[in-house]
Amino acid sequence: MAEAGAIPPSLETAAAAREKAKLRKVLGRSDLVLFTACAILGFDTVAASAQAGAQAVTWLVISLVIFLIPYGMLTAELGSTFPVEGGPYEWARMAFGRLAGSITAILYWLSNPTWIGGTLTASTIATLDGLVLHKPLGTAAEIIVGLAFVWVTVAVAIVAFRIGKWGPNIGTFVKIAVVAIFTILFIAFLVQHGRPAGASAATDLKPSLNGFLTVVGLMVFLWVGFELANGAAEEMRNPQRDVPKMILRSGIICAIIYGLVIIGIVLVIPKAGLSSVSGFVDAYNAVSGVFHSHGLNVLFAALLIVTLLASGAVWLEGADRTQAIASLDGAGPKWMGRFTSFGTPIAVNISSGVVSSAFVLFIFLVTSGKLANFFAVMLSLTVSTTAVSYFFIFPALVRLRQLYPDARRPYRVPGGMAGAWAAAIISELFVVVTAVTLLWPGAINELFGQSYSVEASWGVSRAFFEWVTLGAFGVMVLLGVVFWAIGARNVRRGLLAPDKVGQEAP
Repeated sequence: MAEAGAIPPSLETAAAAREKAKLRKVLGRSDLVLFTACAILGFDTVAASAQAGAQAVTWLVISLVIFLIPYGMLTAELGSTFPVEGGPYEWARMAFGRLAGSITAILYWLSNPTWIGGTLTASTIATLDGLVLHKPLGTAAEIIVGLAFVWVTVAVAIVAFRIGKWGPNIGTFVKIAVVAIFTILFIAFLVQHGRPAGASAATDLKPSLNGFLTVVGLMVFLWVGFELANGAAEEMRNPQRDVPKMILRSGIICAIIYGLVIIGIVLVIPKAGLSSVSGFVDAYNAVSGVFHSHGLNVLFAALLIVTLLASGAVWLEGADRTQAIASLDGAGPKWMGRFTSFGTPIAVNISSGVVSSAFVLFIFLVTSGKLANFFAVMLSLTVSTTAVSYFFIFPALVRLRQLYPDARRPYRVPGGMAGAWAAAIISELFVVVTAVTLLWPGAINELFGQSYSVEASWGVSRAFFEWVTLGAFGVMVLLGVVFWAIGARNVRRGLLAPDKVGQEAP
């Protein structure tokens, strides 16, 4: 008899079973907390949210209450009830079938190499420009740095998980160190110099519709990541016990750190000077004069780049496994499901590096090396793609309660089915609003009679913006359908043991 809460054996392919035999249980509770905190904490986009000024603090608190908590409870139930490798894909597939699972997996996966080759690369270059070189690198050098960043990140993700897990673990401690240094500096700066002219004041905390539309997608992007470790669920030692505790503890860590960073940025940088691509570096530069130490600047730059590497690596470790399992299950090319003897999805890892490199080359050349424009376009594409990848994950909570009512649930979203519906609907609304505000910027503003300019907000024309974002997003969704068709053909040809995959979830 199958273990309660596990995926029914009839729904696991022979190919998946063979590859899963290579996995090792190496993730304990402390590993999971650090892994998840590293996944959620992202300093590349936190400055972009601070562009809303003091309202960013207000919306951080509001989004914590009305998005992070329902999302966290939802993920705690799914992750502890169905602790299967490739979790996000499996939840969507078990609830809505392989096509939904395939689209979920492809968006969940591709949003990460897009992010690594996009905003993480741009933030790395901005850190070198602002803290080490104090001048622009130049387009050719920026491309070289970007490609090096991409492949170092991929290399960390490829290492055996018993060793590779230390990348995110150490990355979390480095992120805490970065924020501790920044917090000490901005407090010392405010004590010595007071709040700069033009910086946000308490009166700016009042929320507005425009502030909400500016930061809602970024807040969603800042908070997501609770489910990432479930991409490696069968490499956890005790997921049914540890997943809910992991979510609670990592959520508290991230809320405190994000609060300190955003408060520091809006207090020391005048509202007119906030930059999405270099805002955190600008804020550090504004307060680092307290100690006048070039060595500290170089150290801070090195630590900040390590945090960016750790963010990229941790997401590849989880998302690449998700895509590999989807491919083994009949929702993608079989070759993408290949794992190394030490349990790493090598085919998807390498594919992630290729996709990231392509975005580095393509977008830098198209934007003529304008780092701010590069960052803006890639930020919108990454955030919208990431958000939409949850479209089938959130309602899976309700559907899987209906399909598997007797599965052992170590944690349940409180409130019975009404509570489950509320958590799923609230989380899904954030996905929809994020997609609309970033794929069709200005659409909601116009509904409320507000003017909106893509060029003023993103630094590029609307035609270019939509060509890149909508075009890339459409290609990703189409690829998900193609992967599903390829997987279905593999099932019909018997490449994945059709006796075990010929049926969908009941």
